[in-house]
Amino acid sequence: MMSRLEPLTVPASRQTDDKAAQARLHDVEIILPQSEPPAAAQMICEVFRAANDLFPDSGYRTAVRNLSSQMRAVPAGWNPQTVIFLGGIASRWPLNSGEKASLQRICRQAQRCLFSGSAVFLLPETGINAPVESAVHANFAAAAEEEQLACAPAGTLTATSGRISTAVSSFAALRVLAAFLRADRGPFIADAVCDYLGLTFGPVSEQSKVSLQLRQTAGGDALIVKILNLMQQNLEEPLLIRDIAQQAGVSPRKLERRFQQKARTSPLAAYRKLRIEKARQLLLHTTLPLAEIVAATGFGSRSSLTEWFKREYKTSPQAFRKQYYADRHPAGSMA
Repeated sequence: MMSRLEPLTVPASRQTDDKAAQARLHDVEIILPQSEPPAAAQMICEVFRAANDLFPDSGYRTAVRNLSSQMRAVPAGWNPQTVIFLGGIASRWPLNSGEKASLQRICRQAQRCLFSGSAVFLLPETGINAPVESAVHANFAAAAEEEQLACAPAGTLTATSGRISTAVSSFAALRVLAAFLRADRGPFIADAVCDYLGLTFGPVSEQSKVSLQLRQTAGGDALIVKILNLMQQNLEEPLLIRDIAQQAGVSPRKLERRFQQKARTSPLAAYRKLRIEKARQLLLHTTLPLAEIVAATGFGSRSSLTEWFKREYKTSPQAFRKQYYADRHPAGSMA
């Protein structure tokens, strides 16, 4: 069996006695052609990883497998909610007689299946009787027509019929995954994950985990969303809360009350957390000296940034950066 990729926020092996939490777990099986390494599923895994990272209650667990002989002995009780057959666009998915039995069993038990790229040629072998109109990549259009597959009109990137979805490629499959997230967890979480990963079309918004989490806690409250946007636009030179309230057309008292009621925090604490998040990003992804990071996040002094950073991450900014680079380049490893 293929090795699993790095576990997501909720590891596949984790057990819990909390029945509500257990019921919320959502198992995702990603099936690859036997010739493909597990890394081929990384982009798909990243979507579910982001959902868990932004919203820990999402509860997605992923495993990456193939249809090899080891897959025939599926464990008792195996019942994944989502199965993704991830084929390429350069060559057909080879299927032998032994793998056909696994394919049929998986498709019987899965609550929904996505066939991507060359995986559309698996559909006639699944045992699914109802004809499924499939999105077929241009590379396979002639072969699909020859084999009398039910093809969607040319140019169709994705198609869904009941519990079966198809996509012309792994990139197009991301659109289907967004629809899955919307069905599973609601439009706010789906849109937030897409925005965080840069899958949103149109103007690019700030991809802040802190902001997304606060928005979700507040249920997308329009005033809080507006205030968070103002805060993110003014991280380097922070505004006073009364000035933010004035720009939003409300009193400071009303702003404070709305944040406490909806976001379960104060506007000042939310603002500070956004600035600490930016400091963390600059520590991880730039070589800026600490003095410049202090200036870029509006903390006024190194001691102020260090104090609040320690409260959030239990370590100083300097130690945080040092540990990050030590983890990336362990002693004795090649540069």
